[in-house]
Amino acid sequence: MLNENREQELVAELKLLRARVSELESMAEGRREVEKTLRDQLQFLQILIDTIPNSIFFKDKDGKYLGCNKSFERRIGLDRGHIIGKSTPDLFPEELAARYEQHDAELFERPGEKIYETRLTYPDGKIRDVIITKGTFTDSEGNVAGLVGVALDITERKRAEEALQSAHDELEGRVERRTAALAEANRNLRKEVAERTRIAEELRMSSEKLKIFAYSVAHDLKSPSIGIYGLAGLLQKNFAGILGEKGAVFCDRIMKASEHVASLVDAINLFIAAKETPLKIEPIDMAEVFHMLRDEFSARLRVRRIDLLEPEGVVLVRADKISMLRVFRNLIDNAVKYGGDGLATIEIGYEQAGDFHHFTVRDDGVGIQADDGSNIFKLFQRQCASDEIEGTGLGLAIVKEIVELHKGRVRVEQGVEGGTVFHLFISRSL
Repeated sequence: MLNENREQELVAELKLLRARVSELESMAEGRREVEKTLRDQLQFLQILIDTIPNSIFFKDKDGKYLGCNKSFERRIGLDRGHIIGKSTPDLFPEELAARYEQHDAELFERPGEKIYETRLTYPDGKIRDVIITKGTFTDSEGNVAGLVGVALDITERKRAEEALQSAHDELEGRVERRTAALAEANRNLRKEVAERTRIAEELRMSSEKLKIFAYSVAHDLKSPSIGIYGLAGLLQKNFAGILGEKGAVFCDRIMKASEHVASLVDAINLFIAAKETPLKIEPIDMAEVFHMLRDEFSARLRVRRIDLLEPEGVVLVRADKISMLRVFRNLIDNAVKYGGDGLATIEIGYEQAGDFHHFTVRDDGVGIQADDGSNIFKLFQRQCASDEIEGTGLGLAIVKEIVELHKGRVRVEQGVEGGTVFHLFISRSL
C-alpha cells in the first residue's frame, strides 16, 4: 500500500513537472518572438540611419559608443565593429578627444541639447568645417542613459557663403560707384542750369529725371544684391561669371547635397503622410489628374520625345485626389528615370474589373529585371540597375501604401513586348 501511494505521488509530481516544462517552453517561444521583433526593428532603424548622409552616433553615459551609421564609419575611417564599445580617447587624437569629452560632460551635467561648430581632419587628410548637434536620451524610468550626436559637414556651404559675400561686396561697390557717378552728373547738370538760365526749365526737368533714374538704379541694384546673399540656389544662375568655375562647382555640390537629404526626408514625410493622413474620399474625374500630370511632366517628356497616352472616355472614381496624383506621378517619374534612352511611350490604361478600378501604367523602356518584381515595392528598395540614378527608394513603397489604403493592391510585371507594366486595383466601394 505504501508503494502504491508513493507511485501515485511520483506520477502527480511528474505531471506537474511536465506542465511546468510546457509552460517554460511556451514562455521561451514568446520570448523568441519578442526578440525577433526587436531584432527586426533594430535592423530597420539601422538601415534608416545608414541612408542619412550626415554622420550619426550614440553613446552610453560612460562615453562608450553604442552604435553609428555608415557616414560616421567613413568619417573616422573605421568599421562599426571597431567603434562600438570604444570611448572617445580610443578613436580620436588626445586634444580632440578631450574637447569631445568636455562637451559630453557639460551635456550630461545639464541634459538637453548642445550645438557647436568645429573643424575636423578626415582620414584623407582634408580639414572640414562641421556643425555637431548632441542631445541626451533617457531610459524607461526617465534617467539620462546616454547621448546621440549628428555631424553636418558645412565646408562647401561656408566656401559658397564666402564666395557669395565676395559677390555681394562687389555688387555693393558697383552700386556705390554708379551712384557716385550719377550724383556727379546731377551736380554738373545743376551747374549747367545755373549757367544757362534761358534753358532753365529744360535743365530742371532733365535734372529731376536724372534724380529719379539715380534712385531707381540704386534701389533696383542694391535690394536684389542683399536678397541674393541668402539664395544659394540662384547664385550659380546669376553670378557664374563672377564666381568662376570653382564657384560653380561649389554651388553644384551644395545644391546636390541639399537636394538628396530633401528628397529622403520629403520621401519619408510623404510615406508617413500616406500612412497616417486620413483620406478625403470624393468623386474624381481622372481626366483632371492626368491633365495636371501632363502639365507637370511636359518639359521632361518633350525634351526626351516621350509620348504620354491617357485612357479614352470619362474615368470617374471615388478616391483621395491628392493620393491619386501622387500615385501616378511616382509611376510616371519611375518610367522616365529607369526607362532608358529607348523609352518612347508611357501609356495609362483603365478598365473596370469586378469590384475594382483597374489602372495600368505601361512603358516600352528597358523593363525590370527578373529579381526586382517581388521586392520593388519594399522600403528603400530600388531597381538593380539604378545605382547611378538619383532616388530615395520610397516612391513605389508610397504607391503601394496609398493603393492599399484604397482597399486595393498593386503589382508589376514585364511587358509582353518589353518594358514594364504596373497594375493598380482601386476598390469601387469607397
